[in-house]
Amino acid sequence: MIIIIRNEGTDMLFEKLETSTVNVMLDKFAVKELIEFERFCRDNALWDQMHECYTKDSTVTVSWYKGDGHGFVNASSKMKTVAPHKLNNTLVWLNDGKAAAVCMASIQTRKEINGVKMDLTSYVRLVYTIVKEDSHWKIASMEAIYEKDCLIPASPEDMKPNPNSRDSYANLSKVIGSDGYEIDQDLAGDDRPELREALLARVENWLVNSSTKM
Repeated sequence: MIIIIRNEGTDMLFEKLETSTVNVMLDKFAVKELIEFERFCRDNALWDQMHECYTKDSTVTVSWYKGDGHGFVNASSKMKTVAPHKLNNTLVWLNDGKAAAVCMASIQTRKEINGVKMDLTSYVRLVYTIVKEDSHWKIASMEAIYEKDCLIPASPEDMKPNPNSRDSYANLSKVIGSDGYEIDQDLAGDDRPELREALLARVENWLVNSSTKM
Protein backbone atom coordinates (compact mmCIF):
# COMPACT_ATOMS: atom_id res chain seq x y z
CA MET A 1 0.00 0.00 0.00
CA ILE A 2 1.32 3.46 -0.95
CA ILE A 3 0.61 6.26 1.50
CA ILE A 4 0.91 9.83 0.24
CA ILE A 5 1.30 12.47 2.94
CA ARG A 6 0.17 15.87 1.71
CA ASN A 7 1.50 18.92 3.46
CA GLU A 8 -0.05 22.36 3.36
CA GLY A 9 1.09 24.35 0.35
CA THR A 10 1.53 21.34 -1.96
CA ASP A 11 -2.05 21.07 -3.21
CA MET A 12 -1.23 22.46 -6.64
CA LEU A 13 0.51 19.23 -7.72
CA PHE A 14 -2.66 17.28 -6.99
CA GLU A 15 -5.11 19.56 -8.75
CA LYS A 16 -6.71 18.50 -12.01
CA LEU A 17 -4.68 19.85 -14.90
CA GLU A 18 -6.28 22.59 -16.99
CA THR A 19 -5.12 23.58 -20.46
CA SER A 20 -7.31 26.61 -21.03
CA THR A 21 -5.48 28.51 -23.77
CA VAL A 22 -3.22 27.83 -26.75
CA ASN A 23 -0.32 29.52 -24.95
CA VAL A 24 -0.72 27.19 -21.97
CA MET A 25 -0.78 24.22 -24.31
CA LEU A 26 2.37 25.41 -26.08
CA ASP A 27 4.22 25.99 -22.80
CA LYS A 28 3.24 22.55 -21.50
CA PHE A 29 4.41 20.95 -24.73
CA ALA A 30 7.70 22.87 -24.57
CA VAL A 31 8.31 21.67 -20.99
CA LYS A 32 7.48 18.08 -21.91
CA GLU A 33 9.74 18.29 -24.97
CA LEU A 34 12.57 19.66 -22.82
CA ILE A 35 12.29 16.76 -20.37
CA GLU A 36 12.25 14.18 -23.15
CA PHE A 37 15.13 15.83 -25.01
CA GLU A 38 17.32 16.01 -21.89
CA ARG A 39 16.87 12.26 -21.34
CA PHE A 40 17.42 11.63 -25.07
CA CYS A 41 20.71 13.53 -24.81
CA ARG A 42 21.70 11.45 -21.80
CA ASP A 43 21.00 8.18 -23.62
CA ASN A 44 22.75 9.24 -26.82
CA ALA A 45 25.84 10.94 -25.35
CA LEU A 46 24.85 14.40 -26.63
CA TRP A 47 26.64 16.15 -23.81
CA ASP A 48 26.81 19.70 -25.21
CA GLN A 49 23.08 19.68 -25.94
CA MET A 50 22.38 18.19 -22.51
CA HIS A 51 24.23 21.08 -20.84
CA GLU A 52 21.89 23.50 -22.63
CA CYS A 53 18.89 21.93 -20.87
CA TYR A 54 19.98 23.12 -17.38
CA THR A 55 20.11 26.51 -15.71
CA LYS A 56 23.45 27.69 -14.34
CA ASP A 57 22.41 27.04 -10.72
CA SER A 58 20.44 23.83 -11.36
CA THR A 59 20.59 20.80 -9.04
CA VAL A 60 20.19 17.05 -9.58
CA THR A 61 19.57 14.37 -6.94
CA VAL A 62 19.45 10.73 -8.08
CA SER A 63 20.72 7.40 -6.73
CA TRP A 64 24.33 7.85 -7.76
CA TYR A 65 24.70 11.65 -7.90
CA LYS A 66 23.87 14.73 -5.86
CA GLY A 67 25.07 18.13 -6.97
CA ASP A 68 24.72 20.76 -9.67
CA GLY A 69 23.12 20.04 -13.03
CA HIS A 70 26.17 20.71 -15.17
CA GLY A 71 28.27 18.52 -12.89
CA PHE A 72 25.66 15.81 -13.45
CA VAL A 73 26.13 16.07 -17.21
CA ASN A 74 29.91 15.80 -16.83
CA ALA A 75 29.62 12.84 -14.47
CA SER A 76 27.16 11.14 -16.84
CA SER A 77 29.65 11.46 -19.69
CA LYS A 78 32.18 9.45 -17.67
CA MET A 79 29.87 6.59 -16.68
CA LYS A 80 30.81 3.17 -18.08
CA THR A 81 27.35 1.66 -17.57
CA VAL A 82 24.76 2.16 -20.31
CA ALA A 83 21.35 2.88 -18.76
CA PRO A 84 18.75 4.00 -21.34
CA HIS A 85 15.50 5.59 -20.17
CA LYS A 86 11.99 4.69 -21.25
CA LEU A 87 9.62 7.61 -20.59
CA ASN A 88 5.89 7.19 -20.11
CA ASN A 89 3.41 9.90 -19.10
CA THR A 90 4.53 13.40 -18.16
CA LEU A 91 2.30 15.83 -16.25
CA VAL A 92 3.06 19.56 -16.22
CA TRP A 93 1.77 22.31 -13.92
CA LEU A 94 2.41 25.95 -14.86
CA ASN A 95 2.60 29.10 -12.74
CA ASP A 96 3.71 32.16 -14.70
CA GLY A 97 7.35 31.56 -15.69
CA LYS A 98 7.69 28.43 -13.58
CA ALA A 99 6.70 24.82 -14.15
CA ALA A 100 6.66 21.64 -12.12
CA ALA A 101 6.57 18.30 -13.89
CA VAL A 102 6.36 14.64 -12.97
CA CYS A 103 7.57 12.09 -15.52
CA MET A 104 6.94 8.36 -15.08
CA ALA A 105 9.96 6.42 -16.32
CA SER A 106 11.97 3.24 -16.20
CA ILE A 107 15.76 2.94 -16.35
CA GLN A 108 17.20 -0.18 -17.94
CA THR A 109 20.69 -1.58 -17.44
CA ARG A 110 22.27 -4.80 -18.68
CA LYS A 111 25.28 -6.04 -16.74
CA GLU A 112 27.12 -9.32 -16.39
CA ILE A 113 27.02 -10.54 -12.78
CA ASN A 114 28.85 -13.75 -11.82
CA GLY A 115 29.05 -14.72 -15.47
CA VAL A 116 25.33 -14.22 -16.15
CA LYS A 117 23.88 -11.37 -18.20
CA MET A 118 21.31 -9.63 -15.99
CA ASP A 119 18.77 -6.91 -16.76
CA LEU A 120 18.10 -4.32 -14.08
CA THR A 121 14.96 -2.21 -14.49
CA SER A 122 14.30 0.62 -12.05
CA TYR A 123 10.88 2.29 -12.03
CA VAL A 124 10.89 5.94 -10.99
CA ARG A 125 8.95 9.18 -11.04
CA LEU A 126 11.23 12.01 -12.11
CA VAL A 127 10.23 15.29 -10.47
CA TYR A 128 11.31 18.54 -12.13
CA THR A 129 11.22 22.24 -11.44
CA ILE A 130 11.63 24.23 -14.65
CA VAL A 131 11.95 27.95 -15.29
CA LYS A 132 11.62 30.16 -18.33
CA GLU A 133 14.79 32.08 -19.19
CA ASP A 134 14.70 34.48 -22.16
CA SER A 135 11.67 32.66 -23.63
CA HIS A 136 13.35 29.24 -23.26
CA TRP A 137 12.41 26.64 -20.63
CA LYS A 138 15.31 25.15 -18.68
CA ILE A 139 15.59 22.60 -15.88
CA ALA A 140 16.18 24.10 -12.43
CA SER A 141 16.10 20.78 -10.57
CA MET A 142 15.57 17.08 -11.13
CA GLU A 143 14.95 14.52 -8.39
CA ALA A 144 13.73 10.94 -8.45
CA ILE A 145 11.07 9.12 -6.46
CA TYR A 146 11.97 5.44 -6.59
CA GLU A 147 9.05 3.00 -6.89
CA LYS A 148 10.53 -0.48 -7.34
CA ASP A 149 13.10 -2.39 -9.35
CA CYS A 150 13.72 -5.89 -10.64
CA LEU A 151 16.80 -7.89 -11.60
CA ILE A 152 16.29 -10.81 -13.97
CA PRO A 153 18.46 -12.94 -16.28
CA ALA A 154 18.61 -11.62 -19.84
CA SER A 155 17.72 -15.15 -21.00
CA PRO A 156 16.21 -18.11 -19.09
CA GLU A 157 18.71 -20.91 -18.53
CA ASP A 158 16.86 -23.29 -20.85
CA MET A 159 16.42 -20.66 -23.61
CA LYS A 160 19.97 -19.47 -24.17
CA PRO A 161 20.23 -17.68 -27.54
CA ASN A 162 22.63 -18.73 -30.26
CA PRO A 163 26.08 -17.37 -29.38
CA ASN A 164 26.29 -15.89 -32.89
CA SER A 165 23.11 -13.84 -32.38
CA ARG A 166 23.27 -10.09 -32.00
CA ASP A 167 23.26 -9.00 -28.37
CA SER A 168 20.68 -6.24 -28.99
CA TYR A 169 18.02 -8.71 -30.16
CA ALA A 170 19.33 -12.19 -29.34
CA ASN A 171 16.17 -13.35 -27.56
CA LEU A 172 13.95 -11.95 -30.30
CA SER A 173 15.99 -13.92 -32.83
CA LYS A 174 15.61 -17.07 -30.74
CA VAL A 175 11.84 -16.80 -30.28
CA ILE A 176 10.82 -15.62 -33.74
CA GLY A 177 13.45 -17.79 -35.40
CA SER A 178 11.89 -20.84 -33.74
CA ASP A 179 8.80 -20.20 -35.92
CA GLY A 180 10.90 -20.61 -39.04
CA TYR A 181 11.62 -16.96 -39.79
CA GLU A 182 15.11 -16.00 -40.91
CA ILE A 183 16.27 -13.08 -38.77
CA ASP A 184 18.44 -10.41 -40.36
CA GLN A 185 21.60 -10.07 -38.27
CA ASP A 186 22.60 -6.76 -39.85
CA LEU A 187 19.89 -4.50 -38.42
CA ALA A 188 20.68 -1.24 -36.63
CA GLY A 189 21.36 -1.74 -32.92
CA ASP A 190 23.38 -0.31 -30.07
CA ASP A 191 25.72 -3.30 -30.30
CA ARG A 192 26.62 -2.24 -33.86
CA PRO A 193 27.26 1.51 -33.59
CA GLU A 194 28.28 1.80 -37.25
CA LEU A 195 24.86 0.52 -38.39
CA ARG A 196 23.03 2.72 -35.87
CA GLU A 197 24.93 5.86 -36.91
CA ALA A 198 24.44 5.08 -40.60
CA LEU A 199 20.68 4.86 -40.11
CA LEU A 200 20.53 8.13 -38.17
CA ALA A 201 22.73 9.88 -40.74
CA ARG A 202 20.46 8.65 -43.54
CA VAL A 203 17.37 10.00 -41.78
CA GLU A 204 19.05 13.33 -41.06
CA ASN A 205 20.16 13.62 -44.67
CA TRP A 206 16.60 12.95 -45.81
CA LEU A 207 15.29 15.61 -43.41
CA VAL A 208 17.57 18.40 -44.58
CA ASN A 209 17.69 17.60 -48.32
CA SER A 210 14.35 17.84 -50.09
CA SER A 211 15.46 15.74 -53.08
CA THR A 212 16.86 12.87 -51.03
CA LYS A 213 14.98 9.57 -50.88
CA MET A 214 15.16 7.17 -47.96
